[in-house]
Amino acid sequence: MCCRNFILSGMVFALLLSAGCDSNSTHSLTRLVVQPDDGRGPILSAIAGATNNIRLTIYEITDLQSVSQSPAAPADSVVQALIDKAQSGVTVKVIVDQNKYETGSSSLQIQQTVEALRNAGVIVHLSSTAFCFTHQKTFVIDGPTTDNNLCLRGTAIIMSLNLMPGYFGGTRDYGVITRDPGIVREVSSVFDSDFILVNPPTACSYAHSPATTYPPPSESDTTSLREDDLLWSPVNSKQKLLQLIGSVKRSLVLTTEELVDTDMVCLIQAVAQSTARPSVRILLSGDTGSNASAVKTLLNLGLSNISIRIMPGQPSPPDASTPQTPLYMHGKQVIADGVQAFVGSENLTNTSLIQNRELGIIFTNPCMIARLLSVFENDFTTPGNSLPAQACTGGAGCAIIACP
Repeated sequence: MCCRNFILSGMVFALLLSAGCDSNSTHSLTRLVVQPDDGRGPILSAIAGATNNIRLTIYEITDLQSVSQSPAAPADSVVQALIDKAQSGVTVKVIVDQNKYETGSSSLQIQQTVEALRNAGVIVHLSSTAFCFTHQKTFVIDGPTTDNNLCLRGTAIIMSLNLMPGYFGGTRDYGVITRDPGIVREVSSVFDSDFILVNPPTACSYAHSPATTYPPPSESDTTSLREDDLLWSPVNSKQKLLQLIGSVKRSLVLTTEELVDTDMVCLIQAVAQSTARPSVRILLSGDTGSNASAVKTLLNLGLSNISIRIMPGQPSPPDASTPQTPLYMHGKQVIADGVQAFVGSENLTNTSLIQNRELGIIFTNPCMIARLLSVFENDFTTPGNSLPAQACTGGAGCAIIACP
């Protein structure tokens, strides 16, 4: 009986969604989250509603007041909310990227956070080295479980942001909250599979080229996938993003931290050069470093329909000689012709698309797309919010990408 109610509930949510344009309504099937505008509220609200289980896959997690960091986390932090739920009897499981846990500038803070979670009864596993990085950022709240209740409806939150204090104030990031039963079911299933995935004999070794990645991540490590709107790395993210970008006829809006993958850059070039001459507008984290070749390749086309700007964020400490913007562009999104959009954890890099564990979602909700476009317009056109990209003139990593 409960599974029949599960299907009927999905139909009711679909009707509610089609009846109005308030994608932020608590009754809507899907909601867009924008950072730093929305803050912790939507995530804390979802956690507060959990009655059975919470499952989280995360790259970096330090959002706890007792962890020393700058900026500091508030008392009502995301990690504290997880601790409170675990102590109340809700089953909380977390997968943390093993790379960030073991090394890097935030590893000590991540280790302290994991210890606090475990002390509260949260079951924390480090990610399998079958993936070069587990860069996915996803919650499942009260999702179906094979060992408990297959008919739980639940909620999924698919994000680009890490759970660290700085991501709630200093970065532009996006997330999607959905109660679509098929999506919640698939995200739950992949989590359960990843949670028990053991380390292979040889860990994935990151390389810029798939040919030199050893061993390459295996699609067999990912449980059965059915949802067309979900983009999973290393299985199908690249294929689906190429398809989305390649469908553009009128306008392409794109934001990403890293634009490196040759196939992606060359497809953007082909779209811009097509007979339709669509508007192509791109916001990046910066025009130096890993993005230099992509910026140079696209700007050197000399096409009036291509515009690229950057949001490098405030340096710390501020340096008057360094261009500054209020926010750092960390969000990953694509809007095709104003009618289809992607949000997720995937950067446009070889590593992100075919070596990591990542998750994104494609949606057509007009209210969500309208808000996504509005945020982009503000970042792209408001003086000071972003800066014109500059084609590099020399040095390592400045070569033009040779497209077919």
